[in-house]
Amino acid sequence: MGDTTAAQPGWAYSTALTGTYLFASWGLSVSATSSQPLAFAGSERCDGSGPRKGISPPSLNGTITRDSSFTGTRTIAKNCTGTLTVGASLHFDLYIAPSGDSFAYVQTDPGSVSATTEQRATRV
Repeated sequence: MGDTTAAQPGWAYSTALTGTYLFASWGLSVSATSSQPLAFAGSERCDGSGPRKGISPPSLNGTITRDSSFTGTRTIAKNCTGTLTVGASLHFDLYIAPSGDSFAYVQTDPGSVSATTEQRATRV
């Protein structure tokens, strides 16, 4: 596959997400008694058909975990929406630009508040 299945206006394909994407975000980890700030930035590689792979050093309440790699999976519907799972415990709703040049997602796990955008840095 790869970029041979180009995204058409109003339609997204899993192959539209190819290349390296850069991201940065912040949010909160919320419990019944407190809220802790979190932030993360990094890059990920999408190959259009397989799992996502990347690196992101998260900071939770000021404690940084360096060189933290991740993998994930995604589903994409023809209307450019989908779901994203990172590891086994982080879940997101996904919204993709028809070109595949950018996408946004919001976390759907109880007790977490975060939203992120990603921009394509390279196509390969």
